[in-house]
This record gives sequence, structure tokens and C-alpha cells, in this order.
Amino acid sequence: MKLGCLLPLVAIVMIIGGGQNVYTSLKNRKVTEVEVSSLTTSKPDSEWLRLKGGKLDVMNATYTSSFGVGDATEIYVPLVAPSEDSSESIIRVLVLTKDPDLLQFTNDSRKLEKDNASAAQVLKFLAESAEKMQVTRDVEGLVQYGIEGGGKKERKIRGLYTNLSPDVIILEEGTKPSMMLGLGMFIGGLALGFVLLIFSGKKGKTA
Repeated sequence: MKLGCLLPLVAIVMIIGGGQNVYTSLKNRKVTEVEVSSLTTSKPDSEWLRLKGGKLDVMNATYTSSFGVGDATEIYVPLVAPSEDSSESIIRVLVLTKDPDLLQFTNDSRKLEKDNASAAQVLKFLAESAEKMQVTRDVEGLVQYGIEGGGKKERKIRGLYTNLSPDVIILEEGTKPSMMLGLGMFIGGLALGFVLLIFSGKKGKTA
């Protein structure tokens, strides 16, 4: 793609992304606490959530890596009620996380598989890592939607599960609304678009 085509696209993405961040910040002045068990009957009308009383089923997580190779850099982990099994029950929440301990567990698991580890090695690893296989704790972050959701990566992740709820929540752990970031992106996008319009006008006159 030529630079002349890329810059207008960057400006549009900045304007839309910045506007979405501003909207999210205005709508979500404080975090909304939700019990995971309540998601079976209703979906929260907020994007900044603290999900309580759930279990991260790390054994059923999927991952992404830089350029599709190497170690996992982030993982998508089903969050279900403690009594549920994410391989059988409907998954209503996927948590996108970069938790160092969970990433390490995922990468160590992949290495065992890649190295064709023996049954004894696998059992030893699982025994030593039992507390990381299923983690019960609150999870806080922003729901991905709009320009942040529905991309190629998300569609690929969705395709790896057969039991996802049609309106599954993908929550990016550790994120929160940022009015300053949104305004910065929005104004920067407008400024870039303005410069491109002036440049294209001058270029047209000299043609």
C-alpha cells in the first residue's frame, strides 16, 4: 500500500478510535461490578466492567503471538462460574489478558507439546502448576467493541470455540477508559486529515 493511501486511512482510524474512546469515557464514569453468574440472564450495558465470582479456565485458553510465531504474547481465557466447565457450558466471557504467570503457563504447556514430552513430564508439570490451570479472581477491564472488536484476529479466536455465546463479551483485562487518550487521538486524526487536504489541494493546483 502506498504512503499516500495509508495516511488518510490512519487519519480515519484515529478519528473513529478517538471518538469511541471519548464516548466510552463519558458513558463509563465508574466501573460496573457484575457477578459472572448473572450473565446467564442479562448482559451489562457498560463497557468498563469488574467481573466477580468467576473462574479463569486457563486450560481451555487460546493465544496469539507476534506475527503468528514464537511465544504467546496474549491469551484469551474463558471466564465461567466456578461450577461450570468451559469446554461444555456456554462461554459468555473471554478475557484477553497478558498476565505474566498465565502467559508463562501457556508457553510452558506449548513447549511440552512441541517437545513431545513424556506422560511423566506432563503430569509433573500439571502438578506443579495446578494453581494456574484454573484461577478464581475478579477481572477488570474494557469490553472490546466498535473499531476494537470484530477484526480478523477476533474472528479467528471465535472460530476456535464451538460453544461461544453469540453475544460473547471479550474483556481486555487491565484497561480502563481514558478521556485524554481519546481526545488526543481524535484531535490528532483531525489535524492529520486537515494537513492531507491542504497538501492534496496544493498538489492539484500544481498539476
